[in-house]
Amino acid sequence: MTTRIRPPLSMPGTFRNILAWLVAALATGLSVVTGFALLMAIEAGEGSPFDPDFLEALIPGSLFIGAYVAVLTALPTVILTWLRRAAGWYGLPAHLIMGALTGAATIQLFGVPLSYGVDGLPMTAFFAAAGLVGGAVYWRLSVRP
Repeated sequence: MTTRIRPPLSMPGTFRNILAWLVAALATGLSVVTGFALLMAIEAGEGSPFDPDFLEALIPGSLFIGAYVAVLTALPTVILTWLRRAAGWYGLPAHLIMGALTGAATIQLFGVPLSYGVDGLPMTAFFAAAGLVGGAVYWRLSVRP
C-alpha cells in the first residue's frame, strides 16, 4: 500500500494556486462565451459563429465573464480545495469533479435554472462543462510545477 504525501503549504505554492485559479476563471469565461456563440449559431442556422464581430468581442467578453466567474467561485473554490487537500485528492479527476461541481452549483445559486424544472438541466450541464475546463486549467497550473 502506498501513502500519498501531502505537499507542504508554502507562500510560493499559495501564489501559484491563486494565479492558477484566476487563469482557470478566465479560461472558464472563454469557454462560456465560445459555448454561447456556438449555441446561438446553431439556433440561428448559421454556418460559423466566428465572424469578425464575434472575434473582436471574444477577448473583452471572456475577460468580463471570467471576472464574474472569479468573484462567484472564490469562496466555493477555497472550501473545495481545502476539502480536496484534506482528503488527499490531487489527480486530474478530482480537479475535474471540483470544477464541474463549482460550475453547476454557482449557476444554481445565482442563475437558478433548476427552478424551471427539467428545462433548466441543459443550462446546469453547460456551466458544469465550463467548470470542467476551469478544473483542468487549475489542475495543470497548480498541481503541476
